[in-house]
Amino acid sequence: MLNMTKLEALGIQTEEGLAYCADDPEFYEEMLMDFVSEAESRADDLQRFFACGDWANYRIAVHSLKNTAKMVGALALSAQALAMEQAAKELHADEIIACHDSLMADVHTLTGGILEAGRETP
Repeated sequence: MLNMTKLEALGIQTEEGLAYCADDPEFYEEMLMDFVSEAESRADDLQRFFACGDWANYRIAVHSLKNTAKMVGALALSAQALAMEQAAKELHADEIIACHDSLMADVHTLTGGILEAGRETP
């Protein structure tokens, strides 16, 4: 079972995430684990698209990150991804370059924190 207090300390709004999961804690935990798996894969994609300046595919990947983050209650990460999606849509490479490393760090911090919350008892 996930430690909800630990998740909330990470900035995850668990009530928001639970609402997307029909207030089912087991389903929410499953969604969080799926989010971790997908976020790690998405981060790899984002890094690859960033490295070659493929802003169209960067936008698609960050859009997906934005939506999945919102669904688990990671609203700050979702907002950050939205800003990056807008930057990619408008081809503001300078903004993407300035903020990409921070986005990647936040994804890794959040996914690591979720995994850690899964190892602890409430």
